[in-house]
Amino acid sequence: MKRIGIVGLAMAMLALGGCAGTGGGMGSVEKTNALIPGMTTEEVRAVLGQPAQSQFVEGNLVWKYSLHQYWKGYVPYYLVFDEGKPPTLRGWFANEQEYARQQQLWMQAIPPTQRYEVDMNVH
Repeated sequence: MKRIGIVGLAMAMLALGGCAGTGGGMGSVEKTNALIPGMTTEEVRAVLGQPAQSQFVEGNLVWKYSLHQYWKGYVPYYLVFDEGKPPTLRGWFANEQEYARQQQLWMQAIPPTQRYEVDMNVH
């Protein structure tokens, strides 16, 4: 029994540590306060860590992060860089529609609760 508890604790610590290392740790959405338009990709990476995804959209480099917001959970944030040498940060935004879709998928994945009938009459 103790072994299961220790293994579970170790796995939880690894999971939380992994989130913190990629910019998605607890309260990480507050790190966006340190972002300033014009920052280079290296400066942004120093603040938020490695992005979860990166792609080019209409000539702009776009990085995606899943940042933790207290009382809400992980929210997808997108950072847009210009095509300069080096690319510099133009702006960032939270994608609330994507967040809502993710939450809806979670709700669909949770099995429905069972109803229990309780006879309250004393016999």
